[in-house]
Amino acid sequence: MIEDKSDPIKKTELNLLVAFIDCCEKMGLRYYLMGGTMLGAVRHQGFIPWDDDIDVGMPRKDYEEFLSGAQTLLPDYYFVQCRKTDPELPNNIAKLRDSRTTFIEASVKDKKINHGIYIDIFPLDYYPDDPKKQKKTDRLLRLLSLRIRPTFTLPQGNKHSGIIEFGVGLAAKALSLKWPTIDDALNAREKLYKSVSYSGYLANYGGAWGKKEVVPADWYGEGAEGSFEGLPVRLPKEYDKWLTRVYGDYMLLPPEEKRVTHHYTIVIDTERPYTDYI
Repeated sequence: MIEDKSDPIKKTELNLLVAFIDCCEKMGLRYYLMGGTMLGAVRHQGFIPWDDDIDVGMPRKDYEEFLSGAQTLLPDYYFVQCRKTDPELPNNIAKLRDSRTTFIEASVKDKKINHGIYIDIFPLDYYPDDPKKQKKTDRLLRLLSLRIRPTFTLPQGNKHSGIIEFGVGLAAKALSLKWPTIDDALNAREKLYKSVSYSGYLANYGGAWGKKEVVPADWYGEGAEGSFEGLPVRLPKEYDKWLTRVYGDYMLLPPEEKRVTHHYTIVIDTERPYTDYI
């Protein structure tokens, strides 16, 4: 269970996860804990103590069904956020937000979107089997990421050197000839994610670990049982292989100086809605 019962952010996110799982069960949809949340479930049976986010993944078909139908099953204060429901959202994943709260991140502080505390929902898409198509996909993803990057306001501590930032800016400007608007680039990336109808690999294209999150499709399968803060959850069938691929010796704790969260937030408030701040 949550070690610090007074941690309101973790409690809010856990409630979001409960609501998400309830929707998936009612709709007959598959999901899996992803990334650090999967690691936390296996190593800590809950949150990684120094982290405070929850990531889940869904096969594309289940993901699309969730986006289409989950809102009607949720209380009004929970918001299924995607580009269709929140057009200024500058990425290709979804979030489940608690509109009664505030979590304004530096990277999207100027966007007119719901800024409540959230959990991330990643679509899992097929990745090409053919090596030539893989290289083409990887190259196009890099170009699209460069084009989309200027829409985010990067915190100073998260920026590269001035020369690199200048080069990235020039590249994004050049790529605007192909994708005139950020929306064009986001649409192109979504199309690329969904371009392979079936293969032996599944990719979490929106994840933080790049090619490490391209794994054999059967690693997910029907999933495996796990526990997260006392809540029964689903993990990928081959969660040990997944975690080893991404983290190496994942049961080994990192050095203390690396036990930090990776969010850059301007305002966090679990008692007041984000509309009070924008």
